[in-house]
Amino acid sequence: MASPLTGAPDAWSRVAREYRRHIVPDFLPAARTLCRAAGIQAGALVLDIACGPGTATFIAHELGATRVVGVDFARAMVALAQQETPAAAAVHFAVGDALLLPFSSGRFDVVISSFGLVFAPEPARAASEAARVLQPGGRLALLAWPPDGTVGAYQELAFRYLEIPPATHDPFRWGVPAQARLWLERFRDVELLPIDVPFRAESPAAAWRILRTATGRIAASYAALDAPTQTRLDRDMEAFFSQFRKPTGEVCWVREAFVVRGVRQ
Repeated sequence: MASPLTGAPDAWSRVAREYRRHIVPDFLPAARTLCRAAGIQAGALVLDIACGPGTATFIAHELGATRVVGVDFARAMVALAQQETPAAAAVHFAVGDALLLPFSSGRFDVVISSFGLVFAPEPARAASEAARVLQPGGRLALLAWPPDGTVGAYQELAFRYLEIPPATHDPFRWGVPAQARLWLERFRDVELLPIDVPFRAESPAAAWRILRTATGRIAASYAALDAPTQTRLDRDMEAFFSQFRKPTGEVCWVREAFVVRGVRQ
């Protein structure tokens, strides 16, 4: 967990405000799709794992959940979410780890995670923890990236320049149906539903500037590069985002993703 490429808490805390400003708006439609796919409705007790600044947490509350709890390992993300919480809302945020959730067994009706739990370094353990805190018949829904999509191509390009630690887990494997079902062995009716997650920016240069300053792993690793290497990476990333440029010059990168959902046995 010490490396920036594994999503260390401090790396994500340092970009919390930029993440909320630049990343959250494009994630909101996907988070709403996630919550609806999870069947969140009035009366539900919901846990949002790796909640960030509360992107999906607040949507779950809007859909009528009786109580929603968001947990994230980055303290600054939790602090931002707490600042946004209405005084009378039954929404609570806490610092915590997806691999050791600070909740009793069978406490929740629904567990959600928006591109969060899938990055936990021990996927089977993360899935087991999600199952533990769900009551039997409870519902799980996650957002995940497929291994053969353009997000994978983006990361592959970035990691040509950035130091990569010894791999313990490939988060893109959550987008492989057979693998997801193996990790979710305590769930039934597991399915992967394809969705699109558009990312928009004023230009290819702006797209890369946003992602290298507002996403924890990339931002921390980019800052550690020497200036010539940063320049080469900037050039290649601007070329990458140029393929998604519209006639107006704006970038619209339609990222492929999955809602992974199942029912606790």
